[in-house]
Formats: sequence, C-alpha cells, structure tokens
Amino acid sequence: MSKNDWSGVLTAAITPFDADGQVDEKALHAHLDRMLAAGVAGFVVSGSTGEYYSMSADERKALFSLVADRYGDRAMLIAGTSSLNHADTLELTRHAKEIGFDGCMLLPPVYCLPTAAEIRAAVAEVAGIGLPVMLYNNPARVGVNLTPALTAELAAIPNVVAYKESARDLYAVAETYYATRDKLRHFAGLEPYLSSLLSRGASGSVSTISNICAAEVVATYDAYRAGDLEEMSRNQQIIDQLYHLMARSGLSNFAFVKAGMAALGLNGGTVRRPHKAAEAEAIAEIGKGIRAIYAAAGKAVPQ
Repeated sequence: MSKNDWSGVLTAAITPFDADGQVDEKALHAHLDRMLAAGVAGFVVSGSTGEYYSMSADERKALFSLVADRYGDRAMLIAGTSSLNHADTLELTRHAKEIGFDGCMLLPPVYCLPTAAEIRAAVAEVAGIGLPVMLYNNPARVGVNLTPALTAELAAIPNVVAYKESARDLYAVAETYYATRDKLRHFAGLEPYLSSLLSRGASGSVSTISNICAAEVVATYDAYRAGDLEEMSRNQQIIDQLYHLMARSGLSNFAFVKAGMAALGLNGGTVRRPHKAAEAEAIAEIGKGIRAIYAAAGKAVPQ
C-alpha cells in the first residue's frame, strides 16, 4: 500500500464488552456501521481506545478476524499490534497481515523505556513482516518520545508509511511533520489539535472522540479540505469542549468515551478492569454536558 492511500478520519475504535466481559459482537458491528455512516474512512482496532492492554493475544486476533470478515472490503483497517511482549506484537502483526488488514499501528516498545537503537530495531522487525506500519508517538503513555530526528530515521525503514502523534507540544510536533512530510502520512491523535495539524500537513486523524462525535470529526476534516473555516471552527469547538468535559468527568478516558456513548443512547458496552464504568448519575451528567456543547455550537446532538 502506498502512503498516498492513508488519509481521512480513522476511528480508534472502542471494544464493546458485555456484562460478562466478553466482546459484544452485535454492539461492535452496530457501532462500526454507525461510524462508516458518519463518513469515517476506517478503523484502528485493538488500540489504546480498544483497551488492548486488557485483552490476551488470542482475544485480539479473534477481534481482528471479526472486523476483517465484515469490513475488509468496506473500510481501511489498521490493527493495533503493540504489546508489552514484543513476541506478541510480531504474532499479532503477522495475523493482521494474513487476514487482510491494510496496516498496523505501532508504539515504541511499551514500559521498558527503550533506547533509540532498540526502538529502531523493534520497528524494523515489525515492518519486515510486510504490513505497512503507522508509527504512534504517545510519550505520556509510553515514557519515551519519538523526536523529529528519530522519526526521520524510522521513516527510512521500508514499510513505515504513516505516523500518529499524541504529544502535546505543537512546536515539536510541527518539526516532526516538516522533517518527514515527504516520507510519512501524518495523523493527529489529540483531536483538539486537529485543525492546527491539518494546517501543518496532517492527512487526517486517528480519533478516539469520534466514537462519540464521528460526524463532527469528519466535518472538521472535510471543512478544512474545502476551505470552509467557519464550519471547521464550529466542529472543532465541539471536539475541544468534549475533551474538556472528559477532563472534568473524573473518569479514565476510555470509560468516558463509553459513558458518552451511553448518554446518547448508544451501546458501547462496559470497560474491563482496571477501568471502572460510569454510574448512571455520571452518565446523566455527561449527557447534559454533551447537549450543552452541541447547543453552544449550534449543532444537533448525534442520534
């Protein structure tokens, strides 16, 4: 796959779990169908938003297969294959390639605080499997940062084609974009930065908040491409304020996303430990907050 195929909004999909902690296939399919109807280009499956860290390698492979069977010819499919165990990362990446995924998303080795040389070697080994790789920089969660210089080195590895950025330093992020814009397709990971990063050359977003507001994330992207800055601003406002609501909620990020879906009458399932699901009272308050956010932007609340 050429890097030119990587663009648009890719939902970092939740994994709906039922009351017994199992993947709720019906809820998963309904949710992904709804995302496609809202205009997303595809999905990242079993990434952080999908609570990959609470799932075994076999569960993740089964999830990949569930998604590939139904959406393989309808959406761009990116497998989140990061793991504490590098051998699992390799196994998951091979499986994703075998069943037809379009690419994988890869953090630097998690928790172990790898050196630059170790990061280069790990990325090269995964890329050598032959599935296109989206690098993922998330220093707050991983503990190491992909600097512009290191990212440029990684971009030279065959099959490394894209890059998701979730760092919060806009100036440093921009320098990474400028250093690798001819080699990588860049995606915003923190959607409050989406408009700013589109103006610096981003090709789209890998979006957690789109599980709640897919139409608005897509509209932000589309409005930028069309040069409609007023429409872009109104949709960006919703994204920004949903992030503020998440920060005030007292919930972990991914529990908030599922609570926000529940507040809209959508079945995102429950979370797995260590997360705690929102209580009914919290869901009701989140619902009030969401309605106020849409009203302030002059937009209808998603149905």
